[in-house]
Amino acid sequence: MIFFFFFFLFLSFFSVLGYGFAFNKIFNLKFDNLNLGKIGILGLFFLTIISSFTHIFMPHNFIHNIFFISLGFFYFISNFLIRKVSKQNIYYLSIIFILLLSGLILAKNNEDFSYYHLPNTIQFFEQKLQFGLGNLNHGFKHISSIFLLNSMFIFPKIKYFLVNIPNFFLLTFSVYYLIHNIFFRDKVTNTIKTINLVALILILTKFSRLAEYGTDIFGQFLIILVILETIIFSYKKKIILNDDKY
Repeated sequence: MIFFFFFFLFLSFFSVLGYGFAFNKIFNLKFDNLNLGKIGILGLFFLTIISSFTHIFMPHNFIHNIFFISLGFFYFISNFLIRKVSKQNIYYLSIIFILLLSGLILAKNNEDFSYYHLPNTIQFFEQKLQFGLGNLNHGFKHISSIFLLNSMFIFPKIKYFLVNIPNFFLLTFSVYYLIHNIFFRDKVTNTIKTINLVALILILTKFSRLAEYGTDIFGQFLIILVILETIIFSYKKKIILNDDKY
């Protein structure tokens, strides 16, 4: 049981990165080797799109989940072998992953987990798209794309013990993104680094209880990162405009 738990945990983690690289390549975003935090968040976004589409035609059963998670993992391996992925960046990301792992194991579930988080996730796992379920249970009226994403992390042997894993992945990628901005990002002022440091402290303290995340925490993470990225983009744009004047 423990072996399969960690096996699917690491398989899923690198699979999400693989989908991030795939999304990056499809839309030519040019994030390779720049910030694996962005790559990972894009991977979660891409998997959310995939899960929303496939659920129309089929349940997210074991075969479905293993197929798509393995597909992303092998794409990550292919990128790693042809050296599109920096080994040093993977090393740093893995350290953050391991350091934050204890928070996943120790955290308890959200208060609404048994009410509608888990029932919706199991419904997506067992059945394809169905209508009218809200008439059976009020909890089925609270639908979130996060539940569709969670349902892709139900595997044999461990069953539902990794359904909260997207929360942990989002935390890991967000922490890496902020650390990268503070220590490794070029042409960033001390002010911007300080803002990223404050955001890092906020995330590690305020959002430390992983399994207690509701559906709103995911969005709060993304809002913080979008605001930071907008600030950095505006600063770089200002530098370019100033250079043009001279």
